Amino acid sequence: MRKFAKTPTYQTAEVLGQPAIFTDYRIEHKSVPDGYYLYEVRHADEDWGDPCQLARNVMVNYYGTIITHTPIQLPPYGMLDFDSEQFYFTDEDWNTLEKFMETHPAEKKDMMEFSGMNEYDHDLVFSQSEEMDQKHGCIGHLRGDFGSGGEEFYTTWWPHQGDTLNTPEFKADIDRVVNWLREGYAPLRDRKTMNSFCGFRGAQHKINEAALTSYGFCIKTDKYQYMLRCTPEKGDYNFYLYCYDRKALEQVRGELQQDTKPIEKNKSEPER
Repeated sequence: MRKFAKTPTYQTAEVLGQPAIFTDYRIEHKSVPDGYYLYEVRHADEDWGDPCQLARNVMVNYYGTIITHTPIQLPPYGMLDFDSEQFYFTDEDWNTLEKFMETHPAEKKDMMEFSGMNEYDHDLVFSQSEEMDQKHGCIGHLRGDFGSGGEEFYTTWWPHQGDTLNTPEFKADIDRVVNWLREGYAPLRDRKTMNSFCGFRGAQHKINEAALTSYGFCIKTDKYQYMLRCTPEKGDYNFYLYCYDRKALEQVRGELQQDTKPIEKNKSEPER
């Protein structure tokens, strides 16, 4: 049974260079105040006293829970490995959530959030009409493949809406997102990793509308939302990354989820 965040007396700690409060209880995620961040800690297989990994939720080898005042960037896989010297306990006096919040005001950072695609978003990983592009705030899409050897990385940018939303700010954002999606165990590293990554995520992220076996994921930053379609097969394009203005898209999708069923891909629009 999870406890509310304000309930425990915590231990103070430093994790990955930033202050945190720690408890061995599991904490209800929704009870953490806005602007503060909860991560669960996993211990090593061979030593239950050796914390080694952070995640939003830990199912096996649970070590404890930390709350921080600034977010920690997790990889797309969702589990961040760290060395033992990057996690240690301190002797501070902010050992309750209230004291921690008084001492460490919330700090916002523009982080990248990776998740599976929900049932309403399957149309967002295909090209649509100009009217729908304007409605959803579609900026453009990146098409790519891993070449014949499976480890190359070839991409083509396809602008939408006359490329009018392709600003320097957006270019910087998509660059960091693509680089993040290529690091470590991430879907754009190579075709073998993509295949393993999609297989691990399971059938719940499979895109039934796609001609070939494909999987859909969502990446959010502060101002943008990216919809990733992965097709880990040789001889075809391996991914499409559709890019949207997050504010415009969330407004439309919020209205859609309130009144209608998921809409299907507009099959009249050719793939580019």
